[in-house]
Amino acid sequence: MKVILVGSTGTLGKKVLQQLESAGHRVLTVNRSSGDAQLDMQSAEAVEAFFKKVGAFDALIATSGTAKWGNIGALSGQDYMLGLQSKLMGQVNLVHIGRKYAAEKAVFVLTSGVLAQYPMEGSSSLTMINSAIEGYARAVSLELDQQKIQVVSPGWVKETMEMMGMDSSEGTAASEVATYYLKALTVEESGTVLQVVG
Repeated sequence: MKVILVGSTGTLGKKVLQQLESAGHRVLTVNRSSGDAQLDMQSAEAVEAFFKKVGAFDALIATSGTAKWGNIGALSGQDYMLGLQSKLMGQVNLVHIGRKYAAEKAVFVLTSGVLAQYPMEGSSSLTMINSAIEGYARAVSLELDQQKIQVVSPGWVKETMEMMGMDSSEGTAASEVATYYLKALTVEESGTVLQVVG
C-alpha cells in the first residue's frame, strides 16, 4: 500500500513508520519541517496543494497535532484555539480534502487519546479535542462510501511519561501502540475507535 504518514518524527510516529516499513508498505513521511514532504496541516490551502502534488494513495495515518495542557483558570481562549486548529482541524483537513484524491477504498487513520474517555484535571482542552475527533470519525464514516475512517486512541505512552518525569509503570510502549495503527488499516467496520489498552 502507498501510505502517507503525517507526523513520522514523534515518539509514536517513529514506531508507526518502522512497523509500516517492516510490513512492506511504501511510506511517504510528512512533517512540518522534515520528511519526504513538508506540510502545515492547519492550512487548508497547503493541504490541498499537497494532495494535488502527491496524487492517489491507499492510506493516510495522522499522529500529528498539538494542544495545551492546563486547568480552566490558566487556559486562555487562544490556548484552546491552538489545539482546535492543530490537532482537530489539522486532522479534519487531511480527511476532508484528502478523500478527493485518495484511492476508492482508501483508509484514513486519525489519533485521539484516552482523555476522551477518562478526563483528568488540566485536560479540558485535550478531552474536548479527542472527543471531537472520535465524534467526527463516527459521523463521517456514514458518508465516505467505500473509503474508511478509523481512530486510534492511545493511552499514556511509556516513553512520553518518562520524558515528563512521570511514573511510567502503567504506560504502554510506543512500539505496542504503533501496532494499533497497522490494525486500523484492516478493520472492516468504518468509524471504529481502537482504544489502546495497556
